[in-house]
Amino acid sequence: MPTLFSQSKKRKMLSDVHLEKIVHTYNIDIAPYEESQSSSQCMRNMSDSIDSVEAILRYKFNNRSLLEAALTHSSYTESESYQRLELLGDAVVGLIITIFFYLAYPDVDPAQISLLRSANISTEKLARVAVRNGLYKYVRHKTILLNDKVRKFLIAVEDEDEMVVHGGQMKAPKVLADIVESVVGAVYVDCGFCLQSLWTIIRELLEPMVMLDVLEKQPQPITMLYEACQKEGKFVDIKNWRKGERNIASVYVDGKFIASGSSENKENAKLHAAEVAVSKLTRLKSIDVISSSSSVHMMYPDCYKSECSRDMENSIAAVEAILRYNFKKKSLLEAALTHSSYTESRSYQRLEILGDSVLGLAITNFVYLAYPDVDPGQISLLRAANISTEKLARVAVRNRLHKYVRHKTILLNDKVREFVIAVEEEEEMVVHGGQMKAPKVLADIVESVAGAVFEDCDFNLQILWVVIRELLEPMVMLNVLEKQPQPITNLYEACQKEGKIVDIKNWREGERNIASVYVDGKFIASSSSENKENAKLHAAEVALSKLTRLKSTDAMSLQMKDDSGEATEIKGAKRKILELCNRRRWPKATYRVEQESGPAHNKRYIASVQIELSGKIFFMKGEERSKVKDAENSAASSMFYSLRELGY
Repeated sequence: MPTLFSQSKKRKMLSDVHLEKIVHTYNIDIAPYEESQSSSQCMRNMSDSIDSVEAILRYKFNNRSLLEAALTHSSYTESESYQRLELLGDAVVGLIITIFFYLAYPDVDPAQISLLRSANISTEKLARVAVRNGLYKYVRHKTILLNDKVRKFLIAVEDEDEMVVHGGQMKAPKVLADIVESVVGAVYVDCGFCLQSLWTIIRELLEPMVMLDVLEKQPQPITMLYEACQKEGKFVDIKNWRKGERNIASVYVDGKFIASGSSENKENAKLHAAEVAVSKLTRLKSIDVISSSSSVHMMYPDCYKSECSRDMENSIAAVEAILRYNFKKKSLLEAALTHSSYTESRSYQRLEILGDSVLGLAITNFVYLAYPDVDPGQISLLRAANISTEKLARVAVRNRLHKYVRHKTILLNDKVREFVIAVEEEEEMVVHGGQMKAPKVLADIVESVAGAVFEDCDFNLQILWVVIRELLEPMVMLNVLEKQPQPITNLYEACQKEGKIVDIKNWREGERNIASVYVDGKFIASSSSENKENAKLHAAEVALSKLTRLKSTDAMSLQMKDDSGEATEIKGAKRKILELCNRRRWPKATYRVEQESGPAHNKRYIASVQIELSGKIFFMKGEERSKVKDAENSAASSMFYSLRELGY
């Protein structure tokens, strides 16, 4: 096994390390960190705290201000906080753990590698790392709640008899995991962004690792549930609510109730519910029994011959030309270009897991260095935008990588062909979901190719970046992100400033996913898409558009009010909607009863209306009424006001 992941616990003091090489590689100019004064108000002298953490790590920092920032909570406003370093640390911990298990278990199923990675970078695991090594003692902050949460968690951890993999009796405070990630991020920067040096320093800190034997004794039920259902094309939904002091979670598969669980902790309630659900589904011979309908996947007898008639040797040569990189181990690229449906050869699944992590860190390095003064929240959004399925799928299309993948499923051809056409019609860069959901297989191809390059160059991140930098162009930079802001994030932030609570509810209607936005319990807007995430994005976009046109988010009803403050419903709203559709040459609005309640002599109805505009479906619910036609008119009234707010 390479030195980077040896079991040695030897420590060595690193000499002064400069960042010129890594900065040159990323083609970025940055200023060095400046030393900052320690606060006299800090509960513990920061210099002593730094000494203590250095002793824990057995590593002397060249730039102590990095560790000072890593030990400073955002509530302590007199000094730079750990937020930027925590983002960097999150990515680098993800990669080094992935490489460790990738090398430690060369023959293990890729899904197990993914689970091992998740178990070792989870909030639960890293919070216990902070507790076991006493890192929490040296963090300066100004919030009493932080002390209380940490104290309670310490007591809970002390009562644990064995390693906890997936949530104990008390939810781990995220701040504890953040501390570990920020300290790791500080070491990473201080040692010149060198993964090998970092691993030597923090390997012991992360012990004990969750290895395969432990994972098999404590499997992650939520992950198992989603993966099992995903393989069969089933949709999982876990709903949460409170009942007194208890959190209750219920599992639904394709809209059908499967199991419930409860706990004082929300996450544990979900874990228990998923555990029961997995147990039930395991007793069935096939998960298809859940639904009366079955799914049939057509298979090609031969590989992707319509566009990939060339043999694999020529495909490898073509991709090497695209990358401008010649592989030492051609078998790595062959695997990276092989879909799991092509069972005659090793598939890209393991490389895709590795590539996912390495791209995450490479992009995080880039934005961290490119924007030294930008808010950490923006750095996080930039990272997410550049490694999203939507972005990477377009990278595959633009570089024609999909032409060289061999597989045996007709569905893959159809999905990719439709997406390629949709992308060709885009007039500008799409940051947050286009008209069609990006097939995940396209993003997987980019990640697997990146993983193949990374392993082929002996896990050298700098070489990897030089090879794939051009492939990822155009990058989503801050100016682009500001023109196409993330609507869900913006919606939450806008309402949070006004003290409003946002809730986005999802459900399926046939082949469509529908998302509805509620603010302080009041319905604001809905939208739908074949893709759940795009439905949420579009719904948030419509909601933001409405709220922006109002002087204050306090006017959340989005309807005209009478003198008593009650919403005024438009008489003949259905007729007005019909006239509008005819005038605009839109498809006719469709109505349906969403909810029917009450005894036969006192029925109550809630109706909805939807209109398809430019590939998007606008969906509105009305108020409860005693007659169906009145319920439909209420929905039409809401739709009319909504369309008017949008400028139609």
